Amino acid sequence: MVRIRVTENRFINISRRSLCDNCCVHNCTSFNGSRVTECRNFRPMFLVLMKCRGCGRIYDPYQDLRSLDYELCPECNHSRKEAERISIVCEE
Repeated sequence: MVRIRVTENRFINISRRSLCDNCCVHNCTSFNGSRVTECRNFRPMFLVLMKCRGCGRIYDPYQDLRSLDYELCPECNHSRKEAERISIVCEE
């Protein structure tokens, strides 16, 4: 469970287990018993839109289920993961 700050006094909780945990659709056939990260039938409990602090794009944080930083849109999160694939060298 991730807690995201939406406004100064409001937060939303997003479950990272599956997109189905955050969906309000009943009797959905998309759930196959495993983790769902993409679904065209997904409908959140309420609409939340955030502005990416990296590029300024408006995005839906519910669609960013696998991200490490929820203040970045999926594209900025993806490019950040690519940039962080640096080998660490320890010197003695």
